[in-house]
Amino acid sequence: MTNTSMLVTLNQWTNRTFVLPVAIFFPTHRCNSRCVSCYWWKANGEDELTLNEIAHLAASLAAAGTRLVLFSGGEPLLRPDVFEAAAPFLSSGITLHLHTSGVLLERCATDVARTFSRVIVSLDACDEQQYRDIRGVGALRSLERGVARLRTLRPDVGVSARSTLHRLNFRQLPAIIEHARAMSLDSISFLPADTNSGAFGRSRTSDAASLLLSREEIAEFADVVEQTIAERTEDFASGFVAESPDKLRRLPQYYAAAAGLAPFPTVACNAPYMSVVVEANGDVRPCFFHTSLGSIRRSSLADIISRELPAFREMLSVDRNPVCQRCVCSMRTTWRSAPWS
Repeated sequence: MTNTSMLVTLNQWTNRTFVLPVAIFFPTHRCNSRCVSCYWWKANGEDELTLNEIAHLAASLAAAGTRLVLFSGGEPLLRPDVFEAAAPFLSSGITLHLHTSGVLLERCATDVARTFSRVIVSLDACDEQQYRDIRGVGALRSLERGVARLRTLRPDVGVSARSTLHRLNFRQLPAIIEHARAMSLDSISFLPADTNSGAFGRSRTSDAASLLLSREEIAEFADVVEQTIAERTEDFASGFVAESPDKLRRLPQYYAAAAGLAPFPTVACNAPYMSVVVEANGDVRPCFFHTSLGSIRRSSLADIISRELPAFREMLSVDRNPVCQRCVCSMRTTWRSAPWS
């Protein structure tokens, strides 16, 4: 067990924060996609942290023992000075990963290759029309060219995909896996659509609820999953599909629960004990889906993680909390599986 893993375990045993190895940072809330389940495209960026504030955040995270920061959002590459914003994290010895739609990846590939050690792109469709229907822009070819350009510039950068499956694309699960292979990605992971929380800039969830599946579609989705498991055994064995077969089966189970037909799949998560989310305006969340604990514009990050974060954890029961029960991307780290390693 590494020292960091041991300290995360101590975080859990004592409800203190000895180390915070992972952070997710939104350089911007703005986005140039218009996904059905997300309202970030409505953000104007007026309240984004300045470069000086970001530099102070990087120093604060380094002091907290942070080893990995994921740039997410919003679309990070939409912020013109995003690579300047990344510099203080790198200077502090923090590894940077990037989660991007990939729309601007081809244009920014040189700087991305120099800055980030891993890139996760969103891949929700395998043809241009379906991509437009789901993400609001026709940019699948741009994504493909961006990945190819990044591979050419720096073959050692890990490039994987994340795909959100819902009513508009669940039937394409096998085709999306095949498309990810054709793009020479390292792996692809899948999750259901979040339709219940206030994440992704939403003030209401009614639009996202249109992505839920009917009883008949849930049964069809379960059949699609079983067929995929049977026909793509090598992709599961090799880890190209990041989820195990049992974890992939959780997706139709999730939609069954959302329809009131079954309980939600059991969630195992320790994200609030090893990470925080810092939004573009300085708000600090214990994860993507729970509400803000405070803002680094009003309190120091050290105060938030030493006082507010333990107070939140003290009241949290993952098994019973309605936000946790409906979580679509819980994270459970152990000494054998740690993203900062």
